[in-house]
Amino acid sequence: MAGRPGTARAQSSSQDSSSKPSRQTKGTEPAPPAAADGSDDVSRRINNSAPAQHDVEVGQYYMKKEKYDAAIDRFKEATKLLPNYALPYRLMGEAYEKKKFLPEAQAAYKKFLDVAPKDKDADEVRKRVERLQAEIQEEDRRRAAATKP
Repeated sequence: MAGRPGTARAQSSSQDSSSKPSRQTKGTEPAPPAAADGSDDVSRRINNSAPAQHDVEVGQYYMKKEKYDAAIDRFKEATKLLPNYALPYRLMGEAYEKKKFLPEAQAAYKKFLDVAPKDKDADEVRKRVERLQAEIQEEDRRRAAATKP
């Protein structure tokens, strides 16, 4: 076997590699492969990021033009593409507030806080949610008083 030293080395190195621990650190697993159809979270985020950002930009344009229904539609589209993209929820809340749709605004703001509780705007949004809650309760009291005989 002196004429075939490479064979002996190959066999011993394959035996050595199987007895060595893997290079992965304990408790971590390799990322799962991307789904061929793009349905996994990472592929969906990559494929939908640009269209979602475009929807937000167009929605902001509509907000400036005071076309709140069109803005809300674009923000909703962005949240369908990327459900964990917080910005369109906050902007949707602002658009609903402009339309005086207070429960819808509050719901959009709450979703923003669910998605991004530590966002730089989170404290201000929490204050808006509290203010809207008070306004909604006051409106409910006025309606109840108006319907009493």
